[in-house]
Amino acid sequence: MTTDERAFFDTNGYAVIQGLYTRQETEKMKQELDKIWLDGIVAGSIVQQPKRPLDSLFPPLRDVHLTSEYLLGVMTDPRQFDLVEQIIGEEALAIGTGCFFKPPGAAALPFHQDNYDIGVYPGTTCAVWISLDDTDPDNGGLRFVPGTQHLGLLPPKIPGHASVYGQAVPVPRGYEVAHVRTRQGDAVVFGGNILHGSNPNVTKHRFRRAFVTHFAGAGTEKIMVHHLDLRNRRGELMQRRMNRYHKLQFIDEYQRRK
Repeated sequence: MTTDERAFFDTNGYAVIQGLYTRQETEKMKQELDKIWLDGIVAGSIVQQPKRPLDSLFPPLRDVHLTSEYLLGVMTDPRQFDLVEQIIGEEALAIGTGCFFKPPGAAALPFHQDNYDIGVYPGTTCAVWISLDDTDPDNGGLRFVPGTQHLGLLPPKIPGHASVYGQAVPVPRGYEVAHVRTRQGDAVVFGGNILHGSNPNVTKHRFRRAFVTHFAGAGTEKIMVHHLDLRNRRGELMQRRMNRYHKLQFIDEYQRRK
């Protein structure tokens, strides 16, 4: 991470790291994800729905490192760990992985905060989002609300939004949305408290595939997910206590809105 990239991250809560991965590496990631996707089709866990033909046929894939040795290697890649450890200032632990296809016609992903669902305590998460295609606002590129990383967890709309994250957080007054463009092989790194989402894919033929790994610091005491199978940079399994209490349940404003 360069000095300029770090300064941008500290100010805005995210940064684009250009060319972290080669085209050959990202093409291999896409091949591995296609295999997992085809296995889901054959097994019947992925079923096309007539009202959402493409969106339903290409759902997000969770924890793909558990079924692909290659993607496990990406999850524990020293480049990712070095990047995250520069940001958090301590040893990192990989939490889990995800894949997003974002096919043509896919809806926008509402603004949300990753640590709302991951529940790292103390501290927050850090994500490395690898761009497997060129992305822009037209094909569903990422969007952030710079500065919101300093606001802590924000109460979502109640009831929860029917999205992949089950939350939709309104953009606070006085904050503006920043749209991100990436090239294949770029990585977007961002913290777990910044509001972010993605635009709808309004193109006819362009997917917006991405592979993401979430991280926490080794100083994490509790976490809501994967508390028994975190991984250090050597790929060794690490454990933490399960976080059973959501931070927002103690916020009076959140209780009033329920």
